[in-house]
Amino acid sequence: MLPSSRIPEAVVRGAERLAPAPVTTIEEVRKGGNSRVFKIVTAAGPYALKQYPADDQRNRQGAEARALAFVARAGLGRTPRFIVADHGAHASLLSWVEGTGVVEVSDTDVAQFTQFQIDLDRAIDADAHRDIGPAAEACVSGERILSHIRRRYEPLAAFGEDLPELGAFMQSRFLPAVAAYEKRAQHIYAKLGLEFAADRPRAVQTLIASDFGAHNALRGEDGNLTFVDFEYFGWDDPLTSIGNFVLHPGMQLTQAQRALYRDRLLAHFGNAHAERLAALLPLFALRWCAIVLSDLLPERRAHRVAANSHADDPTAIAAAQLAKAERLLGEIEVR
Repeated sequence: MLPSSRIPEAVVRGAERLAPAPVTTIEEVRKGGNSRVFKIVTAAGPYALKQYPADDQRNRQGAEARALAFVARAGLGRTPRFIVADHGAHASLLSWVEGTGVVEVSDTDVAQFTQFQIDLDRAIDADAHRDIGPAAEACVSGERILSHIRRRYEPLAAFGEDLPELGAFMQSRFLPAVAAYEKRAQHIYAKLGLEFAADRPRAVQTLIASDFGAHNALRGEDGNLTFVDFEYFGWDDPLTSIGNFVLHPGMQLTQAQRALYRDRLLAHFGNAHAERLAALLPLFALRWCAIVLSDLLPERRAHRVAANSHADDPTAIAAAQLAKAERLLGEIEVR
């Protein structure tokens, strides 16, 4: 094998160690701020080698392995197959999935996302209850959603002193929205006789991919989607799947497409959740605001620069992320 000089030596050694046949070529196919993915071509065919962040404390590698084992056990298909892991090297070998990125999301695509989430719920078994833990940043109560927002707010507020546009947005737009929609959500929960701070019982939680959207899907030649990236997989409130998907800032969904995902999931999990969703959806939007703005923080930018060979213009990044946050606020203000 003649690996490219741009492929880290640790990846080359890992591929040779994990692959079931001699490796001929290695190509990096995804380089992002988090995990990196390489196409490993061997005498037995192609595979995907996934390199997880070594400094991550949430064990993404284990979460994904358990998720793919569950999907395979249930016979759901539509995901890569987990083959083998090297935990010491933070790498896993998966089956290779041929497909192209999903650039424009169609109604048929949304229906496939919806059905996959429903199929995950229907496939839950005793092993899933025993082996799988909470989804990353599980939002199993209203208070949990607020805690995720607050945790991100403090460093953003501090950095806002160095980035006036961010500071102004946080003070004039973000904080008033958090206060108003927290009060509204508390009122709706009280009317429903629910405790805002109480976690939803495990019996009414479901399994979700959490980071679920067009960026984590591949379109096959037949138009069907394969879903990839299950690093955040685990137990959560079914409504989290709705909030995470319909408000995802990386997708431009139409109102009809958002309604399709929302309504089909509510029909499956119970339309009695509709009022609770109305209470929580603005909080999910504010959580997304905090997530996209966190990309402006120096430590997050340093993490992304380390994972990429080039660095985007900081001014352009700030403008783009603030525009996304403003758009998310606009979404809930017109409801």
